[in-house]
Amino acid sequence: MKVNDHRKIYKSVYQMGSDRVELIEIPPLQFLVQEGQGKLNWLGRPETDYWAVWKTINQIKRITKNKCDYQFKLMPHEIVWLRKIGEEEWIYTEMMQVPDFIDYEIYDEARKSIEKKYRNENIPETKLQRIEQGLCIQKLHKGHYRETERTLNDLINYAKSNGFEVVGERRELYLNQPMCHPTPDKWETIVRVQVKES
Repeated sequence: MKVNDHRKIYKSVYQMGSDRVELIEIPPLQFLVQEGQGKLNWLGRPETDYWAVWKTINQIKRITKNKCDYQFKLMPHEIVWLRKIGEEEWIYTEMMQVPDFIDYEIYDEARKSIEKKYRNENIPETKLQRIEQGLCIQKLHKGHYRETERTLNDLINYAKSNGFEVVGERRELYLNQPMCHPTPDKWETIVRVQVKES
């Protein structure tokens, strides 16, 4: 059975070269979403793991393989940084893209499987949500996650110089994982913000 890689299906959304800002229209995409609030770890990512998202998606993968003859790879972890509270605490939304044909029935079956397996644990709330990002600018950040603000500033300056206004919060797409790339210079993150013509 073919394993579908949505990084290739949505190549312009999940792949890009370095050292340039791209203006891109993001198509509406479906995500499994988890809201969060808390401090950041040494990586610059939330201390509270988003395990409920990826474990639920793993169950969705099992269901779609068995019932829909459709296999797909896990997509990159994404975070929308909504608001900073104090020095280290943030309100944020974590998510991972899933195929468009995933409906509530499939999601609910996957969620119930997780609730049964982890019935003695406090399972974070998740939801299936279609998100329209629209017109965006983005740039590939190479380096530590705590330094992505430098790339965000590049985007803000690009917007000002090219007749755009930033209207959305910073979204980060983590293209690889520190466990596979132990040195920060190998970490790759797409930093993206929604814009409109000013």
